[in-house]
Amino acid sequence: MSEVSNQSTGYCPDPDSWPAVAAALDRAGVARPGGFTHALVFRRCARCLQDNVVREGVFVCVFCDAGLPHAWNVDPGHS
Repeated sequence: MSEVSNQSTGYCPDPDSWPAVAAALDRAGVARPGGFTHALVFRRCARCLQDNVVREGVFVCVFCDAGLPHAWNVDPGHS
């Protein structure tokens, strides 16, 4: 059984990135599951600029308690 996760604290990819991951694995001839086996949701806090893992659908910064955006925002253009 192969497993694939989007757990990358450097890039913090959104679960919506699965099609690109799947295509890359297919091109490389690597067996893969039908989706991320352990998908994480990352968001950057606009107040303190810390990257967060959203747990149980609670979009609140664990560092400063500010609300987190529902849309993915962890890229250099959003810092």
